[in-house]
Amino acid sequence: MTKLPFTTKQDLLAVYPYGALAVSLSDVCLILSSSGTTGSPILTFYTESDYKLWMERLVRNFKLAGIGKGDVFVNTSNQGMFTGRGYSEAASLAGAASIPVGPASPERHLKLMVELGVTSFHAVPSFALKMANLAEDFGLTEKLRLRKAVIGAETWSESTRRRIEESLNVDAYDNYGVAELGGPGIAIECPEKDGMHVWADHYLVEVVDPETGERLGEGEEGELVVTTLTREAMPLIRYRTGDVVKLLPSDCPCGLETPKISRVKGRIDEMVKVRGIGLYPKIIEEVTSSMPELTGEFQIVLSGIDDITVKVEVKRWVKDVDRVVGELKTKIKELTLLSVAVEPVEEGSIVYQGKAKRILDLRQL
Repeated sequence: MTKLPFTTKQDLLAVYPYGALAVSLSDVCLILSSSGTTGSPILTFYTESDYKLWMERLVRNFKLAGIGKGDVFVNTSNQGMFTGRGYSEAASLAGAASIPVGPASPERHLKLMVELGVTSFHAVPSFALKMANLAEDFGLTEKLRLRKAVIGAETWSESTRRRIEESLNVDAYDNYGVAELGGPGIAIECPEKDGMHVWADHYLVEVVDPETGERLGEGEEGELVVTTLTREAMPLIRYRTGDVVKLLPSDCPCGLETPKISRVKGRIDEMVKVRGIGLYPKIIEEVTSSMPELTGEFQIVLSGIDDITVKVEVKRWVKDVDRVVGELKTKIKELTLLSVAVEPVEEGSIVYQGKAKRILDLRQL
């Protein structure tokens, strides 16, 4: 396997739009795309068989997370070409009542969840965090009937998980997918929440050194490489995902013995070098989500010659903002060894479309 060459995002972009198709376009039943958060979006294609197997994997995800018959499910994700839309139909196949809300504000989703007794949902973590903050601010936590949430498509920390779980009174599961590889349905956590189980009958996973391409062993951190085993329309061999993970022991108290990967630490293209130190947004997220005075929303702004400013939303009820800013600076310095400026902003002022854009690098400008 190691003798086979890697496939990269640049390879797919070079043959846009239909050059990556391995079947006739007439055999394709669905065309979706990546979000384009890390650059130009990439198309992904499904034959009828691809789509059926995708739904089967998503149903597995639901079952492992404990979502099924008797649940009322809402997919908060964009219902356009984003592959997260697959959870809407898969929920019905898993036995849940699926409510196709489509794009809506976190306020709208919370209102529907309270009124319709929603018990489960799918979201990107930044959106789930917005709902968690609103539920806390308006005293909705006890009015919600949520049980389970499947969350992914962005890196998110354990402190963010705790905030989401506590404020929404929900049990949150991380899951993993890549649009080019068929979307969500590659891996998901079990109730043990000690790594994500890979559906190995559909995907072969490796972890490699991002610089040398050398395959790494269990417990070593590197870039996740995935080979599809059952896709017809767009099979990929040794696709470099750009996501930083570790391979974990496959034995699990839940009884599944599939390969396991750690939760994603970050993306290789997301890590920035500042004053010789590698910085992942997830490290800043871990700190901001752990402080009750902050909403957990943040943005890292790089300017000048390695100047760092961390913009953070401060909750409306906070009086002593200077104390919070000082505490945040100290915690970031302890974790990263970097001295940063902190810019407190009003709650709700950090906005973006779709996935969160955590780093604004102005040094190149």
